Amino acid sequence: MYDFMEYCLRRYYRASGWNEDNQYSHLCATSRALLDFQAPQGLSLRLSKLPSSVFKTTTTMNALPLLEGSLGYLFTSRPLQIDDSASVRFRHLVDRFRIICLDHSIREADQWTEFGEDGKKRKDYLLCGRMNLANARLEALYSRRISKHRQYVLSGISDPASRSASHMSAQFQYDKGKYCAEVSFTTDDGLIGVRGLYNFGKDFDGSYEAMLKEGRARGSQEETVLLDNPDSAFIDLEQGHGKEAVASPSDKAEETLKLSDTSERKGYLGEEPTEDASSPERIRGYWSAGAEIYYSATEKLGGVSTGLRYRTLPPLVPSEPSDTSSSSSTTTTTPYPTSTAPEHHQNYIPITITQTLNPIMGHVSSSYAAQVHPDLGLCSRFDFNLYSYDSDLTAGVEWWIRERKAGSADAHPHHHHPFPETIGPELKAKKEQDVVLSEEQQPIVGVIKARLGVQSGLALMWEGRFNKLLFSLGFVGHVFSANSSKAPIVKSVGLEIQYFS
Repeated sequence: MYDFMEYCLRRYYRASGWNEDNQYSHLCATSRALLDFQAPQGLSLRLSKLPSSVFKTTTTMNALPLLEGSLGYLFTSRPLQIDDSASVRFRHLVDRFRIICLDHSIREADQWTEFGEDGKKRKDYLLCGRMNLANARLEALYSRRISKHRQYVLSGISDPASRSASHMSAQFQYDKGKYCAEVSFTTDDGLIGVRGLYNFGKDFDGSYEAMLKEGRARGSQEETVLLDNPDSAFIDLEQGHGKEAVASPSDKAEETLKLSDTSERKGYLGEEPTEDASSPERIRGYWSAGAEIYYSATEKLGGVSTGLRYRTLPPLVPSEPSDTSSSSSTTTTTPYPTSTAPEHHQNYIPITITQTLNPIMGHVSSSYAAQVHPDLGLCSRFDFNLYSYDSDLTAGVEWWIRERKAGSADAHPHHHHPFPETIGPELKAKKEQDVVLSEEQQPIVGVIKARLGVQSGLALMWEGRFNKLLFSLGFVGHVFSANSSKAPIVKSVGLEIQYFS
């Protein structure tokens, strides 16, 4: 679970329209979220305060294994209406398997404008700092948005107890959507690096207009939005526009019923049914290739790494026909889905495949991750060294826990679907009876993550919400250790509690 500072930083990037997923440093973000999660150790309590929309404070107290604490603050030029811990969206607090929608990412990138509503030049920036009370260690970060495609980030650490641990870092990022380039410099060892990521594939044309052109070729005639995007609606509310709120479950059910009628009349993609209309839709996806080159002026050493990633995209979905004012004819569209929630995608299994290579160190890593169910994500990774022949195999799982209420679909077996379908007799039968929330529509109250590796061992973590508190309970143990007879089975156990208001 993100701490309060990291959560606010990510919300700031979302509110300003900066896409972190398009950076080379996030190439393996999916596998890291499911396999490299950090289980809490000891006992920790984090209290945060939201005095205004632009200023936040946080306090951290650790009782075990060492008694220590820290104070932090955060200030943003753009107002961020962060909800308290009792009502904040739980999915946004957890590093998880992410559904990628090109339309959603492109609209985020185009959201930033050079001038604000008052006509003045916009200056988007974030400033945060944290001081450790035990050793007076100071951490600071400053992020500044220069233009729609450029920003820089400055960070530093000052440790009076260890002068060698004090350093500063600077990053310059240039994101054009089709590609992203980064230049970084760290005073520690005089390390300078250049990173780049390039997206290509038939389904990634680099602009929203090109994507619409593909949709028109498949029979769509105008642009509409079928699926509600909770993330985008949440951003609008945070920025104070208040244009739209998240659709209620009943509204979503009515929309699904309309979609069922349209599908029966016009086929899955809004086209006239044909003999081969039941043939499966092609898998939509795109490739990303990236590389990194770095050099240390102090050590006189350099390095290079390369990576390749493939992601599937949600299939095109139909919308309901719209009546024209001049005639009774109807038209159907094929909009691009914009929702990033797994339960909003029909008959679609998100898949992410990554391959990285460090030729100098000889390290090769391959990972495969899939969201096999709206509440279940699986991932496996194999690491191998070409020089030492050392290898490691790691598997992980992510299971989301939803609140169970009376009247849910659990009491009606015919309403249960792993992935809600857009076509089917079950949805048509809903017209004749009361709307019942399916299991996938219930609010999320927690997540359980598990990891098992040959070298990393076993790790379990349960994150959830209890009343107004957010908690993380973790366990790390040795399973396949070479010295399993000497090493303790239990490596660490921890509990972390967060509260902000």
